[in-house]
Amino acid sequence: MFSQKEVITRQLNFLIYICLTKKLIDMKQLAYILSAFVIIGFTSCGDKEADDSTTEDLEVVDLKGYEEINLSKWGLNLTMMVPNADENGEPQIELTEMGSLEIIVGPGFGLEIMYGDGDIELLKKDLKEDLVFTSEILKEEENAVIYTQDIPDSGVKTQNHFFYKAQVGSDIFEVRDLMEGEYGEGMIEKMLSSAKTIKALETTNKASV
Repeated sequence: MFSQKEVITRQLNFLIYICLTKKLIDMKQLAYILSAFVIIGFTSCGDKEADDSTTEDLEVVDLKGYEEINLSKWGLNLTMMVPNADENGEPQIELTEMGSLEIIVGPGFGLEIMYGDGDIELLKKDLKEDLVFTSEILKEEENAVIYTQDIPDSGVKTQNHFFYKAQVGSDIFEVRDLMEGEYGEGMIEKMLSSAKTIKALETTNKASV
């Protein structure tokens, strides 16, 4: 496949050949036409490249009503965005015996972070082979999955969950909702968006809980 600039160059060469061999126009006219063609063509390429970079910029997660917290106090040199304390109460953060860091903010936000492999394929395999729950994957991305779990004909409420693989430098963290929580689909989406803001703690960062 040729790039747009390569296609334009080939078109220019062909146009020059046709015009000169057929003597359709004189050299001054040819120079004027070619100049206009080059300006329009390569400006178009530049616009496309600018559009591509804009699309990449839109992937950055920006959450309104959220604030950044510093997790270094609990042994993780990370920061992340969580619902702001003024509207939702102070974050309740606890390092568990299992080595995970639980973060709870109000009744609608509860997740845990821990070191791991972030193996989404293994998670999907476990869900498929589960003999108790019937699972359905609602949304899948390169580093994330949102899914539901049910016990058929049990009357048990459908559980909504997410799993996210966060890579910070050479470290991999697994982020998921708290299994004991009851979260709606919208809450799960917001927690996943929050998980995507995890990043390394900068030495000059003054964020605090």
